[in-house]
Amino acid sequence: MARALAREAASSCLPPSARKELQPAFSLVESFVVGRTTFESAAPLARDARAATFAALPTLEQLTRAAVSQAAEAQAAGPRTSLTEHAGHTLGRWLGLSVHHAVAAVCRTLESIETADHALTVPSDASGALAYGRTALGSARSPAFQAAAIEQARFEHERAGSAEPALQRALEIQIFHEYLGARWRAHADQARLLQAEFIAWALQPLER
Repeated sequence: MARALAREAASSCLPPSARKELQPAFSLVESFVVGRTTFESAAPLARDARAATFAALPTLEQLTRAAVSQAAEAQAAGPRTSLTEHAGHTLGRWLGLSVHHAVAAVCRTLESIETADHALTVPSDASGALAYGRTALGSARSPAFQAAAIEQARFEHERAGSAEPALQRALEIQIFHEYLGARWRAHADQARLLQAEFIAWALQPLER
């Protein structure tokens, strides 16, 4: 189950150019799960694979950001808002967080070969990866989403009777991140629900 959840996170959150870097780790886990590799052989290999996977994290983040940037350049530029530049920085950070959690799920899966309890943390990392990636690629770079935050900030700024533009600007950013947080939570909850259904299905044979 840990392998399936980690693979889903990696497949959804990393582009092919980065995903292939994780293939040796998944191949080792699969070999152990199906019994082609014994525990005695797999345990030291898993430690080495875990170290290599974690060391590759900066490269995987860079490859993911580059792939998203290239895809954005190939598309027609959308309307700009006062949050466009900030949203771009947020997109890059949240993509990095998505990759970080996906790689953590892979590392925990490798660790579970030697210590099974580590598999218990994989669903949390996998759902976090999916939530960060989906929010970044969806709401964070949506001009309509940014415009909604800007309009709400304008309304609250005017209602407060403030004449300071800097305060409205700060409020735009604050509300933008509040909205993003709500979207992240919705994506995370959906991912956890699907994970729970998958785990319940996978455990059915053990209950007979």
